[in-house]
Amino acid sequence: MTGPSSSSPDWDKLGRYLAGESSPDEAAKVQRWLEEHPADAQLLAALDVASRQSASQQVLNVEAALLRVRTRVKAQARTALWRVAGFVAAAAVLFVVGVIMSRRTATETPPSIARSYSTLIGQRDSVTLDDGTRITLGPASRIDVLGREVTLTGEAFFDVRHDEAHPFTVRAGAVVIRDIGTEFSVHHDPSERVRIVVHEGAVEVTAENSATLHPGDVAVVTLVGVIEASRGAATEDDLAWTQGRLVFRDAAVAELEADLRRWYGVELRVTDSTLLRRHFTGSFVAGEPATQVLEAIALALGARVDRRGDTAYVRLSTPTR
Repeated sequence: MTGPSSSSPDWDKLGRYLAGESSPDEAAKVQRWLEEHPADAQLLAALDVASRQSASQQVLNVEAALLRVRTRVKAQARTALWRVAGFVAAAAVLFVVGVIMSRRTATETPPSIARSYSTLIGQRDSVTLDDGTRITLGPASRIDVLGREVTLTGEAFFDVRHDEAHPFTVRAGAVVIRDIGTEFSVHHDPSERVRIVVHEGAVEVTAENSATLHPGDVAVVTLVGVIEASRGAATEDDLAWTQGRLVFRDAAVAELEADLRRWYGVELRVTDSTLLRRHFTGSFVAGEPATQVLEAIALALGARVDRRGDTAYVRLSTPTR
């Protein structure tokens, strides 16, 4: 089209118009031309729909696009719609669709596919993401992955394939952990503090405040979002769970509950305030009978256990006066 009165289509201008890249003056000319050629405007609209459908599928199905155009041509009963021979018209259609697709894909990033991975009670597993990052999941844990962002419930160890241009991020409740090229573990249960242990590299932790952790550092994020970092406090026991050992070091009774639920499927119930103030140190091996684990904990705490199905009530051996 050379002007508003021209009846010959300018394919490049049409492509720019549908891609949204026409100048205001050029767009006005195209719109006037389409108003003067309503049947052509309908066909152009069909082309636009075809190209958008192809873009959403991330595949340009040329044959399907041509079929839609040909069907529309028959519906309009126009054997020489744009006054060109059939072969030339088909080539022009492909050209316009190609222009739209190339321009749109240059500015639109196809959406990532969300994936979820989870483990059962007492089960550990690992998964390698598309970017090469390897994640080891603890028992009864779950991750939701979208691109290089992971949402975690439970416990996981991350061996991250670093990409400075695309940071790897882990969300544990309201806590955000961003990779700076590293291996680290995160422990998160909704009723507990979030615990981060860095094995290699560094991570940036953000909650109510922020902190950068380096190899050997441990951070605990309180339930109100305050980060408490301990430099060089990590030990081999912090990653023992990846080898099938559950280790507690001076752990409050309340801290045992989530781990016993995930590892052994046992709901621990402790209501006595005296017991809640006591701490437990010990370790267990994956697959160890839950009854044996509970008896060991009760003995160390000076308590007794009453088991009712999957619920274990821990009470003082001798009632306090």
